[in-house]
Amino acid sequence: MTDLTSIVEGLAKQALGGQAGQNNSGLGGMLGSVLGQLGSNQNNSSSGGLGGMLGGVLGSLTGGSNTGSEQNNSSGTQSLLVAVVPLILSWIQQQGGLQAALDKLRGSGLTSQVQNWVDPSTSEHSDVANDHVQNLFNDKEVEQVAEQTQTQKQDVYGAIGTVLPQIINALTPKGEQTNNQEANDDIQKVLGMVSGFLK
Repeated sequence: MTDLTSIVEGLAKQALGGQAGQNNSGLGGMLGSVLGQLGSNQNNSSSGGLGGMLGGVLGSLTGGSNTGSEQNNSSGTQSLLVAVVPLILSWIQQQGGLQAALDKLRGSGLTSQVQNWVDPSTSEHSDVANDHVQNLFNDKEVEQVAEQTQTQKQDVYGAIGTVLPQIINALTPKGEQTNNQEANDDIQKVLGMVSGFLK
């Protein structure tokens, strides 16, 4: 079992101000809080668990009016971090799974960073520079996320650079000894939860 669900749940909590789920047990209780807080996306109420919660976050990001206030901006930044999760997980799958994605990252000049992310004893992970992210990720897919979230492509690249190390770390709780098949199964599970909100 990897920590992928926990890291995505944590990002979603941050996006919603950190109050969600403090007094509730499990994802179901947290989802109730999230839906109560958002209030506007009724079509998410039938969607349980993490998928519904992510949908709520993405819905609040794309459906919210732009008032330009700092609070909305901060919430938008956090929500963008959640919005790039499916993009990163799909990218890992496109490479052929976790091990192939790690090899690709190492081959693109990120060997020491990958070592740091995979090391279970390290909790601090530096972001990936935008130019590295641009070389790895499909520009059209990034543009699609930018359109869906009404943000600049550079912001999406920046969000990928922030979240990618966290995802790799979450997928490798036992470092190099992590079971890759387990990690790939967890990727598939989370992607299945959010697939309804991707298109």
